[in-house]
Amino acid sequence: MSFFKSLWKAIHARAASYVFFVLAAVSYVFLDSATWAYGWIADLYPLGENFVPVMQIVIAVCAAVLLVHLLILAFTSREKPVKGMRVLNVFHLIFSVLSIALFLYTLVLVFGLDTGFSADNFTRGLQAMTPDLPVLCVTVTLPLVLVFCESPKKAVKAVIACVVVAALVLTPSMAGVFGGAKWEGDSLPSLTLQSQNVMEGASIAFESLKKGEEPDAANLLTQDDSCWTPQDPNRSPAAGQEDVNNSYVEIQLAQASTFNTAVIEEVGNQAQYFRLQAMVDGEWQTVYQSEKIQTMRLCSFDAVTTDRVRLSIDKFRSTDTPVKIRSLRLYNEPARTAENFEVTAYQRLDGDVPTEILAKGEAYVNNYARFYDVYSTVLVFAAVHWDNDGRMTFGEGGEEKFAQELAALKEIIAHRSNKDHAVKIIVTTLADGTWDETGLGVNGYMAQYWESIADQTVEFVQKYDIDGVDIDWEYPQTPSDWAVYDQFIARLDDGMHAVNPDAILSAALSAGALGMSKETLDRFDQIQFMAYDGSDEDGYQSSLQQAQEGLQAFVDNGADISKINIGIAAYGRPVNGTPYWATWRDLDEATYWNNKYYNVHDAGQVYEGTFCSPALAGDKTALALFSGAGGVMVFRVACDKTMDDPNSVTRGIENTLHRYIQNW
Repeated sequence: MSFFKSLWKAIHARAASYVFFVLAAVSYVFLDSATWAYGWIADLYPLGENFVPVMQIVIAVCAAVLLVHLLILAFTSREKPVKGMRVLNVFHLIFSVLSIALFLYTLVLVFGLDTGFSADNFTRGLQAMTPDLPVLCVTVTLPLVLVFCESPKKAVKAVIACVVVAALVLTPSMAGVFGGAKWEGDSLPSLTLQSQNVMEGASIAFESLKKGEEPDAANLLTQDDSCWTPQDPNRSPAAGQEDVNNSYVEIQLAQASTFNTAVIEEVGNQAQYFRLQAMVDGEWQTVYQSEKIQTMRLCSFDAVTTDRVRLSIDKFRSTDTPVKIRSLRLYNEPARTAENFEVTAYQRLDGDVPTEILAKGEAYVNNYARFYDVYSTVLVFAAVHWDNDGRMTFGEGGEEKFAQELAALKEIIAHRSNKDHAVKIIVTTLADGTWDETGLGVNGYMAQYWESIADQTVEFVQKYDIDGVDIDWEYPQTPSDWAVYDQFIARLDDGMHAVNPDAILSAALSAGALGMSKETLDRFDQIQFMAYDGSDEDGYQSSLQQAQEGLQAFVDNGADISKINIGIAAYGRPVNGTPYWATWRDLDEATYWNNKYYNVHDAGQVYEGTFCSPALAGDKTALALFSGAGGVMVFRVACDKTMDDPNSVTRGIENTLHRYIQNW
């Protein structure tokens, strides 16, 4: 009997009340985070779509009762218990057991323990909880002081202090957690558009629905954070609806309108393929399609005129998790003057060898030269090297071969169809690594010879009468490396401008490696932003959002956005990040729209890989133009299909230039 009395006393002690309260609070976050389970929960339980909100209310009540019990214990003397405490303790016991059950149930949901433990499910759960963790930490930490208060008087002071702290810390956070959809669009570069949103005055004409789904497509037309939540087509259709293989909404515009640009906002990253369609001559015509939407997807396409549009979500990351589309806006952007807009491209002299191109005859040369109707700057890459003693070298062919190929490249450029389109030539004179494979790498020889290398580079610019140099130092590792970087750039910049005031200083940079000084960053005339070789949660190595986030990172680090060229990869990478680089030119199944391919043949391997399609290259070009960036950059020419192929990455850039820039 004494054992049960001791157990009863322990369960109702302040420490136990606090623990049960914490379990309830954590349960709320678990349930709020496990959105991928909402679909099957709605199908499984009688309350359907209402089950989750009801559960959240139950958890909140549970936490409130447990917190009240803890407060009563803290405010009352241990020698004089409150009347009716036995009845309260019975309620406390019920809600304590309930808190344990809720914790275990929601734990299974958020970490997918119903299918067994897996690292992927555990990681997914942690990632989903991350936005709520600051609020959770404050919520469970503040009441802890009540456990240790020795008197009611001290408890009152502790509660007052907790309320003040909560008002200062919790209130702003709660607005984000419980205020509806979490939208992070303000953290991305803003877009400046010159036309009006033709969606003004539009109405929802039709919305496909799944079983238990409430119509909410009208949220696309609001100005708040509410969302349209299309459901995975694997779910059963709602009564009276056709069983379709996508989830879509049809929108009736206020009047027939022309548009060539769309901005779609998603909360999260659940959409895995989408299409934007227009009703033209009684049929649905696809004007844009791609895999990713994410926070803010900018879509550029040929102008279309219609009074009815359809947004279709065709693939979902999870069958159980609806996509959340915050808004759809449509614009008809006019062509504008953009005299300083750059389209730069890296080009090797040993890939598409210029002398060999010239030997193929005038027709081939004229076709190849179409690249230079689009490019405004060519960056000659991997031609100049350095040995471990800081001496400039030119590879196996030597300097004579370099000079020959550079002259041949200039001759090819002269065959461009638009002779008024100026094309600058810059040489990458410093890149990662050394020509001598036994060397210590760029950080090693630059530490000793940076002054000499800067001076030799200036002499090189003079000798070959080129427009400037590009620095691709990947990457300084230590503070002393970055100090050398700063000194080297200053000496090189001053030296070049002494011999040619118009000389261009370019640098290939990653948004994650900006350890140089602000003064050094300001010296660059062009920044080639390597917006590729990343990997989002689906393995995409060059998504539009990666470009947006990187562009914002440059700006946050003090870079002038008008100098930044957004990188476009003309090659692909495996979704698992292994070191293979398939070229777009060799991808037989390449299309204008698709970035992901499931059977990429490369270097004796077959893998699932992602690329930067012509459509995405066009979107990056539009992003650069509308955000005020300097332009775009292609790496590299020999990886791209030639311009007679409509699926050339450069054709995607060209199409966007013709839409939005006068007389390119």
